Amino acid sequence: MLLLVDPLFYAAAVATVLFCSFRFFLAGKFFVEGAGTTDLRQLFQSVPFISIATVPLIVFRLRRFICDDSLPVAPAKRFAVIIAAALSAFSVPVLMLVSVPACVSSFGDVDVGQAAAGFSGVILYGLLASSLSVFLFAAFPSVPAIPLLVSMAVLAAVDFIHIVPLYVPLGSALSFAMRKISFAWHFDSFGKGIADSRDISFYLISSALFVVMSVVAERRRTGRRGGRAALLVALASLSLLAFSAERSYFRADMTASRRHSPSKATRSLVSLLGSPLRITYYRSRELSELYPQASEVADFLLEFSSLSPLVTLEVVDADAGRLSGLGVQGQQLERNTGTKIELVTVYSAVVMQHLDRQSIIPYVLSTGTLEYDLAQRVKQLVSGSARRVAVFVGNGRDCGESYSYVAPFLASRGFMPEIVGGVEAERAISSLGSGDSLLVLGSSEMTFAQGQAVAGAIGRGVPSLIATSPYSVPVETEWTVSRADDDPLIPVLNSLGFAFVPALVEDLSCFPVSMQSGEGNSAEFVTLNYPLWLSLMPQPAAVRGMTLFWASPLALYGGAVPLLRSSPYSWLQRDGAPFVTDPFALQGASSGGDYEQYVVAAEKMTETERVCVVADQHFVSSLMTGFISGENSVDFRNFDFLCTRLLRLNGEDALADMLDRTRPATSLHKISDAEEFGSERRRTLAIHFVFLPLAAALPFAAICAKRRRKQ
Repeated sequence: MLLLVDPLFYAAAVATVLFCSFRFFLAGKFFVEGAGTTDLRQLFQSVPFISIATVPLIVFRLRRFICDDSLPVAPAKRFAVIIAAALSAFSVPVLMLVSVPACVSSFGDVDVGQAAAGFSGVILYGLLASSLSVFLFAAFPSVPAIPLLVSMAVLAAVDFIHIVPLYVPLGSALSFAMRKISFAWHFDSFGKGIADSRDISFYLISSALFVVMSVVAERRRTGRRGGRAALLVALASLSLLAFSAERSYFRADMTASRRHSPSKATRSLVSLLGSPLRITYYRSRELSELYPQASEVADFLLEFSSLSPLVTLEVVDADAGRLSGLGVQGQQLERNTGTKIELVTVYSAVVMQHLDRQSIIPYVLSTGTLEYDLAQRVKQLVSGSARRVAVFVGNGRDCGESYSYVAPFLASRGFMPEIVGGVEAERAISSLGSGDSLLVLGSSEMTFAQGQAVAGAIGRGVPSLIATSPYSVPVETEWTVSRADDDPLIPVLNSLGFAFVPALVEDLSCFPVSMQSGEGNSAEFVTLNYPLWLSLMPQPAAVRGMTLFWASPLALYGGAVPLLRSSPYSWLQRDGAPFVTDPFALQGASSGGDYEQYVVAAEKMTETERVCVVADQHFVSSLMTGFISGENSVDFRNFDFLCTRLLRLNGEDALADMLDRTRPATSLHKISDAEEFGSERRRTLAIHFVFLPLAAALPFAAICAKRRRKQ
């Protein structure tokens, strides 16, 4: 009741709502195209920051009960009640933030399991922060300002002490200790959607420890004697519990796709093992100091090894000489020492040995695609076969420059890419069998014989992914569209059920390009929506969406089925007159209200033919990938689609599902209309920056008004 009439409680609630909303929606660029995400980790990670101030302030208003030993209750019970009161006050604004995932769900898909785990972790964090503050107020009872400031300083320290090794070289033992006592370190897994019993135990046991320490502090203040045996037993019990929690634990993956734990498909693959599989994880000690999430790799490997008694795991310190002999190169990471930035060479390699075969994951830093990497290697180790893909560029470009990402990316996903071209292309394609795959990028410069070789491969059942269209665009120079009337592959695809409509698709859901406007001193860069670059919304074949460039629509028949579609707000720029491709000239372009959805990728899966057609030869172009990527990250969504499609064409749906589930759809794909998006944005901002703060403050205003009327 005391907190209900205290202005500091309401101020803390308003501050929590405003700060967390600001960090998620504004600082996190939620409404910026291409930057917004439905991943809620930014929201949950905001709570420890603001709690450095709010939790000590809440406990500050309860301090008279902390030092009032005249109350007829046992000290431990009194402190527990005070902590519960502080936790209740802390939880009110946190629960109000449930509106964040509710509003975010209007823009994209929200993982309910991640939200539940995150809010549970926030409450546990609040319990521990409240317990720590109560202890500090009990330990420094004389001047109220001292425990308040000390609580804020200590909370700040224990929240972020785990990042100290990133800037100060420390020994592994000290770095390990800092991680173990960091409040925020133990909160990280909750934000990802994982309930780890070690983290839960840390919060609960540490909270109980601070209750015991508060009792000790009070006995010391009052000069009471006796009860030491009970306190020692309590401390010993808590220590034993903490030790047991670290030795025996469980991890519950609460995400909707269970992307942080082995899937049923992985369990099935592991069950095929008839002989022991030995996994050795070589990890540099410095890695855990620079990248704390590296510990999750060891956790996942341990869970993977528990799937079968035939799988054994050994985690060892990296030996540069031994790994070099295995062909593994170290990676250089930056470490800021405060006075300079130095490069540290680290290793994080997984070596898998089965019978006389060996497979290596040369570098792994997170669990993002780790399950897929392990599972597809298990399959190859058991079968002894390689996943060979012949890559043929038929538009006059080459893999070394125009498609430089293709071969390395395929290799990183367990494929064995083989670049075919020149005079040997026809022979290489003709020699492909059903166990191989074929990737064709463009066809405008393809010879008739090469086109027939591709047709023959498709007819023999070779899984084939064809990225082409009747139109070519010189992406390195002017974006002018030309048609190759003698393209030998287009008639082949038509005969298979993939007919190209003589047009280019334009879409309101498009990628913005930065262009220079004006010349000389008046030149400036402007961002323009470019409707010929399609931003495809997440759909079953592209769970995170993707981007296509100057794509032609497909008309399907003969068993071909759609894979990718444009948004419902699309229209066509028909062939006939020269195509308009200038981004400035296309501003304000529309269909006149005649919108439609168009197929831009399709596939045909029969007993004799397994072929996928993407109506865009540039979708994995290096240059175009650079256009749509950010300053610090590369947009590999198109390459993810490429790999999953090749896997599905090859009949490896389980592995394709693994890749899809490791990269959940977090884009804001539900609203493509700009006016509707703006309206929903205004509603969201009004809820979190006007209505929720008012809802948190109005009860206090009502109490004040009631007091005035009584006076």
